Amino acid sequence: MEQNILEVQKISKSFKDHVVLKDLSFTVRGGETFGLLGPNGAGKTTTMRMIMNILQPDEGEILFNGIKRQRLKGVHFGYLPEERGLYPRAKVLDVLVYFGTLNNLTMRKAEVEAIRYLDRLGIVEYTDAHINELSKGIQQKIQFIAAFLHDPDVLILDEPFTGLDPINQTVLYEILEEFRRKNKILILSTHLMDQAEKLCDHICLINQAQVVIDGSIESIRKRFREDAYFIEADAPIPILSEMEGIQIIEEGKNSYKFILENNTLKLSEIMKRIEQKARILRFEVFEPSLHDIFIRLIQEQAEVLK
Repeated sequence: MEQNILEVQKISKSFKDHVVLKDLSFTVRGGETFGLLGPNGAGKTTTMRMIMNILQPDEGEILFNGIKRQRLKGVHFGYLPEERGLYPRAKVLDVLVYFGTLNNLTMRKAEVEAIRYLDRLGIVEYTDAHINELSKGIQQKIQFIAAFLHDPDVLILDEPFTGLDPINQTVLYEILEEFRRKNKILILSTHLMDQAEKLCDHICLINQAQVVIDGSIESIRKRFREDAYFIEADAPIPILSEMEGIQIIEEGKNSYKFILENNTLKLSEIMKRIEQKARILRFEVFEPSLHDIFIRLIQEQAEVLK
């Protein structure tokens, strides 16, 4: 299978005297879901617009399969912007067919694909409805269909879950997973860290115009692991707080989150001593959430820049 590769190489962008991005680099491969994360104003939307060739970087290059972005046709790319833009007085099917034909689909192919996805998203009955007659959630689904109707190689979604209920979010997840399995590139920007954690293989966090961290979800969580553990038993286990080298950082009813303060105390010994007092119901290594890591990194960078 041919390997699709999108390379962002040291791109910088300023608007007048305001630096939006500085030396941003990352690589995304086919079959990978890439999360572009950061607080408001971090430069995420500017980055996506440069990948779409709507804006040009002041410095650096964007390549797809080794070809400069400016030399590629837009048909390779699909984009769902955060600011939605549908023709309010047009009919749903007419809008989708129009977007499809703009991206080299025949009118018949665009119509067939549009109806197929309208049906899958449970809104085929609105085919002849005018856009301005529909709820924001339904308009969101229509805009989503318009972004990938032409089956692009790179799909960029800016806050795609806004206005969608949990059922429709699940359908969207399924469609995106099918897209990814076809060796396509999926770039996702969202403020919802739990969704990024669920969907993304690889993330890049940007703040203050610069990359804060870039890597796989697994490697980033491993890097920020605190050597923390969670244990739950069928009775209180005060012996845990009596052991030298253990710091309890959270305590619930018969449950404890703790860290090892030195390397001399072995987990096997801890477990053995606990089992003499109570039956262990649950034990796991505590992994920090992407949300926790996000907050920590932004706060650390703020301290450095003071």
